Amino acid sequence: MPRLFEATPADATKYREELLQQFPGAKVGTHSDLSQQVLVDFEAALAAKSEEAIQLVLTANPYLIQYALPRSGHHGVWVFPKPMIRPPAANGTTGMIPDYLVASRSSLGYFWHVVELKRFDVQFSDRLGSRYSSAGQAAIAQCNGYLGHFQDYIDAVRSNVRIPELIQPEGAVLLIGDSAKESEVQRACRANFVRNNPRIDVVSYQRIIGRLKSDLHAFRIAK
Repeated sequence: MPRLFEATPADATKYREELLQQFPGAKVGTHSDLSQQVLVDFEAALAAKSEEAIQLVLTANPYLIQYALPRSGHHGVWVFPKPMIRPPAANGTTGMIPDYLVASRSSLGYFWHVVELKRFDVQFSDRLGSRYSSAGQAAIAQCNGYLGHFQDYIDAVRSNVRIPELIQPEGAVLLIGDSAKESEVQRACRANFVRNNPRIDVVSYQRIIGRLKSDLHAFRIAK
């Protein structure tokens, strides 16, 4: 496959079709989806102070999600929005529906992650950096619940989401907050959590913004 800045529209279309065949039903994102308008739309969604607004833009532009993933490899990303990994039970137990189930690829192979979203204007820790915010605590519980369910019931999850190729996720990625507005103690709280909980990565939306801007500049995308 030619590099993006050398690829023709026909190359990009062929590449996308190849990616779609690997995980039917997934939304596929590649470098060719990038534009200045994507950046404008994403920043507007963050400013709206709404998880739903963010979800709409990420679902429409799934390549953005790979900027938040470890070891993404920039070889495309496959995104399954709102997968029901556990349906509601007859006894009243609620189902489990993470925001995204995501597959990425690097030279080392395929990697799966659960991705959970919280608002841009809510930080992971409280103002003093001494404990997690209410949104942070809720998200930690959700991520641990998802990963535990995968660990215990991977075969059932494969059946529920209809992805036979699914393997155990590497971990969960929690997108929350604005690192540009974090205090030093808030940043330290987030870093300490990630250090001590290697299966849950807590990522600021600024990571996506920064990497998107970098790629737009690197590939001289002006439209």
